[in-house]
Amino acid sequence: MNHLVKPVQTRRDVLIGLGAVGVGLVAGPALAGDRPMISTGRNTVCNNAGVLVSDLSGRIATTADFTGAADCALSRDTVEGPYFICTDTMNARNIAEGLDGTPMTLAIRVTGRGCTPIPGAIVDVWQCDARGNYSGHAVSPDDPPRVGRGRPREPDASTRFLRGVLATDAEGIVEFDAIYPGYYHRRAIHTHYKVHVGDTAYLTSQALYPEEWNDRIVANPMYGEGRSVKRALNADDYIARSAGLFAVSERGGRLLATINLSVPA
Repeated sequence: MNHLVKPVQTRRDVLIGLGAVGVGLVAGPALAGDRPMISTGRNTVCNNAGVLVSDLSGRIATTADFTGAADCALSRDTVEGPYFICTDTMNARNIAEGLDGTPMTLAIRVTGRGCTPIPGAIVDVWQCDARGNYSGHAVSPDDPPRVGRGRPREPDASTRFLRGVLATDAEGIVEFDAIYPGYYHRRAIHTHYKVHVGDTAYLTSQALYPEEWNDRIVANPMYGEGRSVKRALNADDYIARSAGLFAVSERGGRLLATINLSVPA
């Protein structure tokens, strides 16, 4: 491959960048638009009324992008982590919201028993920005606060970038327009996801990215310049043994990251 998709170089609202330099964002409770939580704990369950269906007509991934010998093996849970939010249902496909970073579409297929696609499965995704910041949380990505194992952190910022929720289309696929995520203290580059079918949260996990792509992306100063922490490699990440792995390619002038998630539904 002879070229790399060029990162977007835009300017957002100044609040978005404050976390990268250690300045707190405006604190506050969960936004009125966030979905209610039905239950909390190691695996949060959200009220998914009103979640939109991913637009099949605008999809760039094909079903062929999800074929492979292990693509229907049952996906494994990992930790939810402290930063999950039952985000607003209207924060749908475009979750990048003009953030600086390498443009990337996340394409996720959900299958059930017998490798059958599940239409209408609810998929949440959440990830950090190019500098390691999570929306909704005013913490430093280079030295995050200690949070008890299995305990979520209460949102204390009003931002909701790089968070989205959609229902799978007729072929069991959702797509989100995002950016390639950055890294933060002790963690390899990754994106989180949660899958509900009906009122049950069947899967809460995350997936890493191939190291050859990580190397190319973080070579851009936008991702690492001036950081006080080094990127953890996939092999050194304490969650890597249970996490999935995205397949990454270039398509339509942006990166495409695909993964198949299989749940016992």
